[in-house]
Order: sequence, then C-alpha cells, then structure tokens
Amino acid sequence: MRRAWAYVVSVAALALVFSPVLRPSQRDSYPLSTYPMFSYDRGRESALPTAVGVTGEGQLRRLSPELISGGYEPVRAFATVEASMVNGDTPELCLEIAERTSKSRDSDLVAIEVVTEVHDVVAWFEGQKEPSQRIVHARCPIDPGPVAPR
Repeated sequence: MRRAWAYVVSVAALALVFSPVLRPSQRDSYPLSTYPMFSYDRGRESALPTAVGVTGEGQLRRLSPELISGGYEPVRAFATVEASMVNGDTPELCLEIAERTSKSRDSDLVAIEVVTEVHDVVAWFEGQKEPSQRIVHARCPIDPGPVAPR
C-alpha cells in the first residue's frame, strides 16, 4: 500500500510540474518558464531616462551614477530619473544633480539636463552612440561656488 501511495504522489507531483505545458492559454508559469522578460521582442529603439552635463561649449558629458542619484548603482540612477519623470519633479532632481556636480572636480560643466534619449540599439552596437531623439525635461545651471580670491 505504501508503494502505491508513493506512485500516486509522484505522478501528482509530475502532473503539477508539467501542467503549464497542458494549459496553452498561459504564456509563462513556474516552473516551466519561457522567461518572457528576455525572450519577447522589445523593438529596435529604446528610451533611456538619464541626466547629462553640458559644457560651456555645449558638449554633452555623461554623468556617473553617483552624481545622478547619490549612489554607485546604475540601476538606481535610472530608477531615480525615471521616478522624477513620473512624479513630475525633474526640476528638483536637476537642482540636486547640479549641487552634487558643483562639489565635484568637473569644473567645465555649466549646466545639467534631465533627458530621455531614444537610441537605435542595433546602431548603438555598430558605433552610432548619438541618440536618434533627445527630449529635455529639465535644465538647470551649475552654481560654480565661491570664487577664490586672487
């Protein structure tokens, strides 16, 4: 009797494991996952919310995650900028980044821009690093701080 019970439990467990295969209406299910976050087509263009520094000559300079969000993680910097866009407080974030940047040693930056850059991801990997579209959500000057006496 014990052996029969073990067979029943084993067959039931296998049926539960393979049940997602038998239900075609569900695209993704544990434990048999198609990992849709990696397998679906995201398209050729990708929008990236970020913040950039602007030099006196108008050139753009990439900012570090530390300057953007105060932490070293790129995902945190991304999430900080994205959240500011959703909440509508990009001018405040811009001022925070400008304050952090004014304390750094990067003296040729004169402004900060909080932007969304649209990149063609295939072209990016082929060397085209400039975005196909750039939307400026906020721009603020960097306070140069006190001028040292001569």
